[in-house]
Amino acid sequence: MLDQDAYVHLCTLSGRDQRKLEQTFNLLRDHPFAEPSFVEHDSEGEAVCHLFLERYSIAYHVDHAVRLVLILQIHQNS
Repeated sequence: MLDQDAYVHLCTLSGRDQRKLEQTFNLLRDHPFAEPSFVEHDSEGEAVCHLFLERYSIAYHVDHAVRLVLILQIHQNS
């Protein structure tokens, strides 16, 4: 599931980059507990995982109770 900000950013990318990121999202969906690049905690104590992928960094949260991976942000690395 994509957060609104992540969805808006994804829509601005080329079709190639959209497909590459969507493949990554599918991998996260299928393997939500794979090792992220790093983990931080938000103000409510929830774990926010970060995954670095070539030119992008993806921030996501895994909700164990409902088995949901929420993509919070997508940033292009420079």
